[in-house]
Amino acid sequence: MKITRRKFLKSSALAGIGSPLARGTIIAAPTILAGSRTQPETARGEVVFHPVFIQRGRGPHLLDWAYASDFRGDAFHSNISASRDGVKISDAEGKGRFAINVRWNVEGFGYIFISADNGGEFYELPASGRKTDLNLNLELARSRVFMNRRRLALHTRNGWKPSKEVDGLLALSEGYLEDAVRARDEQRKGVFAQTALKHAMWGAEKLELEKAQDDVARRGFRPGFFLGCDARGIFEMQEDLFLERFSELFNYATITYVWRTHRELEDFEPEEGKRQFEMRDLIFRKLRSRNITIEGRPLFWFHKWVTPEWLKRKTFDQLMMYVEKATREIVGHYPNGMYAWEIVNELHDWANECQLTPEQTIQLTRLACDVAKDTAPQVHRLVNNCCPFAEYVQLKEWSGQPAKYPQRTPWQFTKELVDAGVDFTLIGQQMYFPYRDLQDIVIYLERYAEFGKPLQLSEVGAPGGPTERSVKLGTETFPAEPYVWRRPWDEELQADWLEGVYTLAYSKPYIEAANWFDFVDPHYFISNGGILRSSEGEKKAAFDRLAMLERRWKSLPTKR
Repeated sequence: MKITRRKFLKSSALAGIGSPLARGTIIAAPTILAGSRTQPETARGEVVFHPVFIQRGRGPHLLDWAYASDFRGDAFHSNISASRDGVKISDAEGKGRFAINVRWNVEGFGYIFISADNGGEFYELPASGRKTDLNLNLELARSRVFMNRRRLALHTRNGWKPSKEVDGLLALSEGYLEDAVRARDEQRKGVFAQTALKHAMWGAEKLELEKAQDDVARRGFRPGFFLGCDARGIFEMQEDLFLERFSELFNYATITYVWRTHRELEDFEPEEGKRQFEMRDLIFRKLRSRNITIEGRPLFWFHKWVTPEWLKRKTFDQLMMYVEKATREIVGHYPNGMYAWEIVNELHDWANECQLTPEQTIQLTRLACDVAKDTAPQVHRLVNNCCPFAEYVQLKEWSGQPAKYPQRTPWQFTKELVDAGVDFTLIGQQMYFPYRDLQDIVIYLERYAEFGKPLQLSEVGAPGGPTERSVKLGTETFPAEPYVWRRPWDEELQADWLEGVYTLAYSKPYIEAANWFDFVDPHYFISNGGILRSSEGEKKAAFDRLAMLERRWKSLPTKR
């Protein structure tokens, strides 16, 4: 069964860069595809990871698709498959070393995506005609235990030590892994490995959180850190109540400027050139009166939800002329009033209704950044990415159609922009619950440090679990599969996840903001993902938890 990234999030929440401008139409073939299209033969022998299903619940315990990633952690397309017979791969499409990524049910922790990377050494395909058989449970456990070893060595090199609880969890995982390796039959290997994996997953998260908490205490209060949220909740609440609740928590707001929405009131440019600034200008003034810093977003988001037909019909040259004109007029409407503009959103081969080639995405981003800088040089220019683990690369999907060109991960897209000299100043990374544990999340975020640009967690969200209202209306059902993380989603678990991610973010000096999406239920992207229960302003546990974090951080000394 194939599912899109958006459906995946929603359903599980319920339980030559720099080349001259291309000519012709937007959907013209890129030069990199010109000439012979014969693909080199990359198939070799087969590696099979055999699952040992020792779980007690009804399942499912293994998702029916998986994906491969390279030694950097970037997803790439392959012929990998997943079923009860095993996770099989025989064509890595030219990649020498790889890891596999499977959604596997670790009872006592969650039904979550986990990587197996041969203990950090990665796998290679055998020669053609040969086969390598591996125990999936053992490979998942060994890879996580070895990852914990590396992370522990990293964190303790300057004298920091984890708690006895973390030491105990890591020791248990090591012990059970030894038992799994010594076991003579695959069933016993699977049992011991699964127990090792459970303790290793809990130990991994607690290890990262304890180190982050220590880093926060050591570095002190960060007065320049932004805690933000999208401001469209003002459309759902009485204005004064919205402003009161919003300013209780947040010092940063995003105002949305998309061509069209599902509601006419929020449309910004349903017809070309007819932009509706009035409501947004009002929100801007109201928020600034509360000393809230504001980001406008996004200038260009080519997702199927928001891209009008009049824009899709443009040739690439026409689109570039529109980009230059629109950027100058929209950014110039506020001169230097905005802190930042989100220049492009999800353009790393996900939101691409205009079917831009990889080269054209770089060219368009460069032009929009250059015009924005020329118009308002003091205003930051942010490039925003979604899908941190880039599972769409394996699915070969754009937001609304099959992908036409080879796809890049968010990190790869960001690197291409940096290498091409595109003049953006902030990196945005969405972090809706990614079906990964907190250790995987922080390791992913650490990859962005090398670019030397501030990073924002531009959109952060997790579900709050079923409510009486959502169940009665039929917009949500009770989970029919194993819980994803720690237990079935509820308001307290949503708050736990918020606290974990925000603690990790606050501990990293290069992360300057974390913006929660959304503000109020039932108006959300992630199921019951708001921090207010209703338009009446009832606070959820996540609201109180974030307020607690703010108080705790502000009580720390400010250090230079």
